[in-house]
Amino acid sequence: MAVENAVKIIKKLKGVLDVQELSEEDKKALLEIESSRKGDMIPVVNTGLEECMKQNFHLAVLKNTEFRSPTIPTVLLVTDKGRILGQELISPEEKEKYQNRKDAYFLSPEFVIFKPDESTRGMQKEKEFFLLPPVPFPELEDIEGIYDVVSCSPSTEGDSYLKDKYGYPQDPHIATILVGFSIQDKKN
Repeated sequence: MAVENAVKIIKKLKGVLDVQELSEEDKKALLEIESSRKGDMIPVVNTGLEECMKQNFHLAVLKNTEFRSPTIPTVLLVTDKGRILGQELISPEEKEKYQNRKDAYFLSPEFVIFKPDESTRGMQKEKEFFLLPPVPFPELEDIEGIYDVVSCSPSTEGDSYLKDKYGYPQDPHIATILVGFSIQDKKN
């Protein structure tokens, strides 16, 4: 009942095109796709997917540009020492905030890179990677019987896999997110 309720809630959200429960085959494919990205020139580490897959239920949500913005950035450029070198900009206010800063360079209209400050010059070389973190999914947070709700963005390859799997075009205006959650056993 809780899973059906979650699907019903997500399907009603503006911009949602489809909601599918991931099969074991899909979960395995996505984990393989994401782990293969760790060897890229600038690796992609999808801790959001790892956290999502720890839950009992996993939904793929296909959405268009009318879907709400995420509550936090879904892509960060970070170092192994925890420094944030760049981030996705998720709101017009954020874009405006960085527009006139001399320490910020726009890699694209939605991604900003930060100029290193004096305190980091001459430091031992840090490893850089793109981090796709776990992201809250507030629409399911207060649903009775559902807990540990987390969402994430798959990498571009994972997004492409899901679009192909569910018959959607490789259109940049259509994207996928994953929502994972657990349900409370009524016996408790």
